[in-house]
Amino acid sequence: MTIEEYERKSIDRINKQAVVAGAFTNCFDKRAQSERQRTSERKRRLRALVRSNITDINVLAQHFMISVNTIKKVAYSAGYRISNGRVVESVMR
Repeated sequence: MTIEEYERKSIDRINKQAVVAGAFTNCFDKRAQSERQRTSERKRRLRALVRSNITDINVLAQHFMISVNTIKKVAYSAGYRISNGRVVESVMR
C-alpha cells in the first residue's frame, strides 16, 4: 500500500465516522441560517448608526470591516438608498 492509498483510506474512514456521528447533517441549512442571522444583525446595527448620523459609506464599511459593495447591499436591503457616498432614508419608507 502506498502513502497516497493510505491517506485516501484514512480520509474515507474519517468521513464515514463523521457521517455516522451526524457531522454533515443539515450543514447547508446551518450555514444559510447563520448567513441570515449575520445579515439581520448588520441591518440592525446599520439602522442604529444611520439614526446617529453616521452615514458615510466608507466609514460604515470600515466600521463593519466589510467592503463598500457589501455595505451597499446591506443598506439597500435595509430600505436605504445611497446618494453621493452617503446612506440616506428612502422616500418610500
